[in-house]
Amino acid sequence: FTFSESDLQVVEHILSIPHQTLRDHARWGLGIVTGNNKKFCTSEPRNGYIPVFKGSDITKKGLKEASTYIPDDLSQYQQVAPVHLYNAEEKLIYKFISSELVFFQDTAKRFILNSANMLILENGFPISHGELCALLNSKVMSWLYQRIFDTHKVLRADLESMPIFTDYFAENKIFSEESFLEYLSLEEVSGGTYRIKK
Repeated sequence: FTFSESDLQVVEHILSIPHQTLRDHARWGLGIVTGNNKKFCTSEPRNGYIPVFKGSDITKKGLKEASTYIPDDLSQYQQVAPVHLYNAEEKLIYKFISSELVFFQDTAKRFILNSANMLILENGFPISHGELCALLNSKVMSWLYQRIFDTHKVLRADLESMPIFTDYFAENKIFSEESFLEYLSLEEVSGGTYRIKK
């Protein structure tokens, strides 16, 4: 931990609230590594090419239009996750190179390049992909992630140890930063940090 005593108290407080984690509750996949982007990637749609999305295409407000296309013969690339993961009816894709959490709920079977990764919740996890996406995109979860991990890569092992507050959705059908902070008994203070509500 590399932060102030007051931040430490907030982190310990957050982690003391009942939660689940994603460990053993999700399948994970990496974006496609072409092995030669100059050869395979083009910025124009062509016959026999598919759109692929990069980490920079993923924002907390949604997904930008695809700006990269690659040949649809996936056998020629250096690394490709099992195709059924890309083709899942529902998945979360997220920025890999980032100091904050940036997720998008994909329901259109999109393919991603290796600056993005994906996760698919196992059946029976108590919240939906959409709810998980809203939770992970929240300001307080990004703040927590930055305080604990202090990294510019969003790693699977780190995500698997993040607290997922599934009980919040038992009380709130629609996610909002305000009600989430209320649930966590926190308030935001200047400088983008938090304190425990007295």
